[in-house]
Amino acid sequence: MTETHWKPIEHAPKDGKPLLLWTRLKSSRPELDDFFPVVGIWHLQIMTWMVHPQHLRGDELRPTHWAELPAPPSTQEAGQ
Repeated sequence: MTETHWKPIEHAPKDGKPLLLWTRLKSSRPELDDFFPVVGIWHLQIMTWMVHPQHLRGDELRPTHWAELPAPPSTQEAGQ
């Protein structure tokens, strides 16, 4: 498995391309806040990070770092 090279979120491209985001999910109870990886995009119309299909966005989603998504598996690796 390849190592993920995380970069600060301030340097993430904001072109709508899907990225791997290291994200803090903000809770109404700060002691329940948690960090996890998600695939998200910068939504160009509303100018915030967004995750689909959960539709979490800026006020709930707090990405701190980003990385490029790995290449998809080849047809052979995918079992086709």
